[in-house]
Amino acid sequence: MTEQTTVQTKVETIQEAIAMANEIERYEAAIKQMKDMLKVFVEKTGLPVDTGEKIWDFSTSTSWSFSAEQLKEVAAEILMMGHNPWEYLGLGSREIEKLNLPETILKQYGTAKTTKRFASRKSDAISKIKKSA
Repeated sequence: MTEQTTVQTKVETIQEAIAMANEIERYEAAIKQMKDMLKVFVEKTGLPVDTGEKIWDFSTSTSWSFSAEQLKEVAAEILMMGHNPWEYLGLGSREIEKLNLPETILKQYGTAKTTKRFASRKSDAISKIKKSA
């Protein structure tokens, strides 16, 4: 199953960029399929897969959800512990979006952090083709 792959050292034209992006899409689809098969193997056998560099296995994570009233009570609990609850509880991007506060207001109270992330997303051309079909 091991194959050697050669990779271009640079992309100079839009055609090369498109070809490379398409190849990445194919690789990602193959990787997803392989991960799904590996997941099934681990589920069936209960055995983690140790490659010597990484261990492929299930891990658990826990997240908590609170109603507005429960969040108020948690804040009070944090305060009774001697801590400032606002050092632990904050407004996430979803909450800020729901409030629909203008940027001028947000700038009065906070500092924006903008990150630049390289990733693929659905092309507008595809959605336009689907709508016209």
